[in-house]
Amino acid sequence: MSVTGRTAFFGVVLVGMAVLAGCSRGPFPGVGPVPTLSAGQSATVTFCNDQQARITEPAVLHGDASTAVYVHGGDWVSGNLDTGGFAIHQIGPALNAKGFVVMSVDYRLGPENLWPDQIEDVKCAVRYLRANARALNVDPDRIGIWGQSAGGQLAALVATAGPTAGWDVGVYRGQSSKVAAVVDLSGPSDLVSMSNSGASGFVKNTFVKLLGPLAPAALLGTLTAAGPVHYVAPGDPPFLIFDGDADAIVFASQSEELTQALKSAGDSAQLVIVHGGGHALSQTGENPDQDQIATMVVNFFSFVLALQPHG
Repeated sequence: MSVTGRTAFFGVVLVGMAVLAGCSRGPFPGVGPVPTLSAGQSATVTFCNDQQARITEPAVLHGDASTAVYVHGGDWVSGNLDTGGFAIHQIGPALNAKGFVVMSVDYRLGPENLWPDQIEDVKCAVRYLRANARALNVDPDRIGIWGQSAGGQLAALVATAGPTAGWDVGVYRGQSSKVAAVVDLSGPSDLVSMSNSGASGFVKNTFVKLLGPLAPAALLGTLTAAGPVHYVAPGDPPFLIFDGDADAIVFASQSEELTQALKSAGDSAQLVIVHGGGHALSQTGENPDQDQIATMVVNFFSFVLALQPHG
C-alpha cells in the first residue's frame, strides 16, 4: 500500500473510532452504556427495551453486595421507578443503609405495550445485573426482588416462573433471571380468582386489556398463566407477603392463596396481614405500620440473602 493509501486508510479508521467513542448506545439495541459505580454513587441506566432503571450503591462497600430490585405498581399501565410511596422511598434507602445495592426499574406499560412485555422487562433487569455484576458491585448469587400491587405480581412471577414460561427473551440470554428472595406487597397472585366486580374487577379488566382480542377459552388460559400461583413448585425462593385486611383492590385472599400454594410445595412463605391496611398500606393506624413493614423487609432480605452460598 502506498504512503498516500496508508494515510487515507488510517484516516478512515480514526474517524470511525471517533464516532464510536461518541456513541451512547450500549452493546445491544435498547441498552445504554454500563456505568462503573463506586460506594455511594447512583446512576440511571437503560437496561433493556429502552427501559430505565436507577441503581444506587450503598455508602460503604465490602466486596460485592447483596442486591434488591424494586418493581413499581400502577395496574401495569402507569407508574415508574420513582412511584410507590414508602415501598420505594422508605424501603429503598433502608436497604442501602444496610449495605444493599438497590435497583428500581421501569417496564413497558400498557395498553400500548401488551402482555407479556411487562414481565419480560423485569426479568431482563435481573439478567442485566448479573451480566454487569462486576461494574455494579453486585453479588450475582444474592439478588432479591420486591414489588407493590402489579409490581408484586411481577416480582412473584420472576421468582416462580422459570425459562420454560417463555419470558426470558431479549438481551443477556446467557444469564439467569432467578432470584433468591421475594417480598410481595399487595400483589395479585391468581388473576382467574380475582373478583370481577368493584375496584378489584377494574384491575382485572385492566390486565385483560393488555392481552388484546382473545377467545374466551384462550383468555382463561392466559389469565391462568399470568398468575404466580400457576408456577409454584418445590425449590422456589423464600417469600415475605404483605396484604391489608381492608384492601378492596387486591383482596387478602389473593395473598393467602399464594402463601398456601408455596407452603404446600414445601417452600418458605410468611404472610403478614396488615390490620386496618388498605391497598397501598398507607392508612392511619395500620398494624404493622410503614416503619415496621420497612424494618421487616430489610431484615428478611438481610437474613435470607446472607444464607445464599457464593457460586
